[in-house]
Amino acid sequence: MAGGTRGKIKECLEGIHRDFDWVEAHCDKIVRLVDGRKPKLTEAIEVLHKEIKVLDKLVQGLYAEI
Repeated sequence: MAGGTRGKIKECLEGIHRDFDWVEAHCDKIVRLVDGRKPKLTEAIEVLHKEIKVLDKLVQGLYAEI
C-alpha cells in the first residue's frame, strides 16, 4: 500500500485500468453470447468496447505522467 499522495494516485489509476479490463472482458462475452442475433446490441457493445479502450489509454497516459 502506497504511503504518499503520488503512490495513492497511481494505485487508483491501476484500479481504474483493472476495471476497464473487466469491462472489456464482459463486452467480449456479451458479443459472443449475442452471436449476431441482435445486430444493434452487438454494434452498441462494440462501440462501448472501443470507447473503453480509448479511456484506458488516457488513464495509462496519466499513470505514465505521475
